[in-house]
Amino acid sequence: MKKIFSLFLLTSFSLTFPVFSQTEAEESFPSQTEETESQEIVFPSDTLSAQTSQTGFLHENDGKKHWFTAIGGMLFFNVGLATYNRFIINAEWAKVGPNEWSRFWEREWGYDNDWYWTNFVLHPYQGSLYYMMSRASNLNRAESFGVTVLGSAFWEYLCETNAPSKNDMVYTTVGAFAVGEMLYRLSLNADEISEIFGTFINPGRWWTQSWLRQRPLGSRHNIHELHLKFAIGSSNSYTDILGGRNFNYVHSENFPFFVNPSFGVVYNDPYGHDSNEPYSQFELDISAALGKGSGTGAETLYSDLDKNLMYEIRIMSNGMLFSRAPKFSENTDTSLGAVLEYQFDWHQFYELSALGPGVAIKQRVRFEDSKLEWQAHLAWDILGTTDYYYYHRPVVISSGDTPRSYSMVSGAMTLAKLRYAMPNDFIVNFGLRGYALYDFESQIPSGSPYSSTGWELIGIMEASIELPVSKIIRLGFADEMYLKRTFYKDMPDIFQLFNTVNAFVRFQLK
Repeated sequence: MKKIFSLFLLTSFSLTFPVFSQTEAEESFPSQTEETESQEIVFPSDTLSAQTSQTGFLHENDGKKHWFTAIGGMLFFNVGLATYNRFIINAEWAKVGPNEWSRFWEREWGYDNDWYWTNFVLHPYQGSLYYMMSRASNLNRAESFGVTVLGSAFWEYLCETNAPSKNDMVYTTVGAFAVGEMLYRLSLNADEISEIFGTFINPGRWWTQSWLRQRPLGSRHNIHELHLKFAIGSSNSYTDILGGRNFNYVHSENFPFFVNPSFGVVYNDPYGHDSNEPYSQFELDISAALGKGSGTGAETLYSDLDKNLMYEIRIMSNGMLFSRAPKFSENTDTSLGAVLEYQFDWHQFYELSALGPGVAIKQRVRFEDSKLEWQAHLAWDILGTTDYYYYHRPVVISSGDTPRSYSMVSGAMTLAKLRYAMPNDFIVNFGLRGYALYDFESQIPSGSPYSSTGWELIGIMEASIELPVSKIIRLGFADEMYLKRTFYKDMPDIFQLFNTVNAFVRFQLK
């Protein structure tokens, strides 16, 4: 390490101070005394750079596409995970063999009934590992996406006894692109803190760096905003079973206390961003909550725990696929383009996820001593999920063969954000998410007695204020309201209201 540091120091000197020939030195420094005082020891920078780039285990990227490393990493991961599922946890669905492999192409596609977390978080993350290994092997985004599709198909056909899953193919490919491109870029930026931290964000680097002995390509120093937030709060709910009041159910629930840490990052400036490079600008927020339950939980294998525990995991992201920066006035910065949305809500009271492309406008308006930032997104949820209320709460007591607690949906979604920063650094925030989602018939599990097609209209609104304590620390209060109204074909409709209030401290790290 000392040798590497010395070489780096010498490289810096060689780039900072010019190299003179003996004649040039004599002309430039008229006296021996002045020459002795002024001249520095220098080395040729080209030789030194070559030595530095090859020093240590990792060296500079060669810029070549390494297909064998990318595809080999995908196969190694799939075979390793399948072996673990088959022989370590002894999962029935993992007991594949010649009978499944001999005529795998004849197996019919369908929608699976996996756990909600598995479908919409673990599958995108699994696909993101294929994707990030491919990106770190110098494949471009389209080529990396192709390897991800191949890896997902390999898993669906050859690593499970279940029928190949349509929803898994969507989540493990499109979802993996959304998750993988963000993590790949954040991993490179995390190297500024530590390469161990960067590798933790992108574990695929263990594979590619072991084989290629080179760092992945990509830009660094791109973090525009970074914050940590800690909140405490409480929630209340109200539910009305429309046309079904004969159900024996308590319509109100109270979640008296929870803690809610969160993390948010903005990659490159959202406003005035002009690029054809997908995900050269994105926003990511991850939060979790844990607290006391309402006493009423879902009918699950862990019903007692679900009644006594309030929990939530939320992942919100949007990445610009391409954008333009029209100049409407001297005091505005505008981004206009295509966006990909990835959203995941897993709450003790409700479930909601969405994945799909759309269009977005993001604009910052600068006033003399304040500024207004706002965004508006309109997208199509190609395949999302909502909780099917009669499974998520015991309005109808589920039987042992109830397949899942959620429905798969598709439809329109919108997102709006507004932030107004006043002269005294007092900030007002407002956010809105809206959904018009359809429970399509083909995804309904066969034999399910309570599922139905129909529309679900959902809105989530949040407002908050923030007061500065210092340049880094801010205190605030927030209120969030969740509204849901359904129009099912064969089941009673519902109206839900879920309100959350909290106080928080935000650490604005950047």
